[in-house]
Amino acid sequence: MELRSTFGAGWVKGLGPKVMDAFSQADDAYSLSINSALGVEKNKATMLFKDRSTDAARETIITKTGLSYPEETTESGSYNNDSRVSGYQVQFNPVKKTTGVTISEEFQADRDSDIQTKLDEMRDLKIAFMRVQDRDAFSIMTHAFTAQASLPNHLSFYADGKPFASTIHPIKATTTSNSTQSNASATGLILNETNLETGRQAMRDQTDDRDLPMNIGSGTDILAVPTNLEKTAMIITKSIQRNGTGNNDMNIYDGIMTVISSKLLGTQNTINGVAGTATNWFLFDANKSPLIFLSREGFKSRIWENNTNKDITVDGKIRYQVGNKDFRGFWASKGDGASYTS
Repeated sequence: MELRSTFGAGWVKGLGPKVMDAFSQADDAYSLSINSALGVEKNKATMLFKDRSTDAARETIITKTGLSYPEETTESGSYNNDSRVSGYQVQFNPVKKTTGVTISEEFQADRDSDIQTKLDEMRDLKIAFMRVQDRDAFSIMTHAFTAQASLPNHLSFYADGKPFASTIHPIKATTTSNSTQSNASATGLILNETNLETGRQAMRDQTDDRDLPMNIGSGTDILAVPTNLEKTAMIITKSIQRNGTGNNDMNIYDGIMTVISSKLLGTQNTINGVAGTATNWFLFDANKSPLIFLSREGFKSRIWENNTNKDITVDGKIRYQVGNKDFRGFWASKGDGASYTS
């Protein structure tokens, strides 16, 4: 509830000297507006988050394998037979986010008209909803090492029972001796040129639920880092020649690796006690990114008056959920040099 006393002199006519100017910190809110900022050159196919919409309370994504390799068959021999396998499901249950502000009748009437635009409740409301969408979207990375049972409600998950970044994702119907595979560093590799290549190759080696090779990591990749690692990431990927060597080697990452850095991957993004770090780094196949932003209802606002005291409330809502349809096409490291197994 905002009263005249909430803001006081300067914002209310007659309670203090006339001010020359006023500023709103909301004008400098840290918001990337995920619908446009996270595409590679605004190419929808290579957006980090694939935008989907629904008019249902729940959506389910399913997957299946293909067939294994055909086998040599002798003359007059029986044909070999194989079976495809259903993979793990992903279920989306969009959650509702709301907020609003109530202004007393007197504050509405007495605010200084010269700085009225800085008290624009609707503008601040829109910014707040942009902020929460961006925060929640990036939290799928800050929670990448979090057990599924501890995820906040705005995050969905791939139902294999493991964190998004895991060293032991099960291979559901393996045709080899492998029963699990990893999309995370078990040693917390720090971000440098050598380790970036280790992560890139690990992502390229990801297999399907028959443990067969997949077309992952062979095109444009995205390196997502907190702002603390932005300089390191840019030097590695954008130097004209290979970083850290005098051998005149070419820099293979220039042109195939896009860097996204965000404060929302760092310590300023804390949800349910889980925060980003200054060392985590993440790799995505830009075309095969498993991230989905599912919108159930876009931003809706209303302005209503309390019939009893004539106070004005400006509020809004939005419904969505963020999730990953798979773990493939993604690889992560805590970047802290510590052991990780989960």
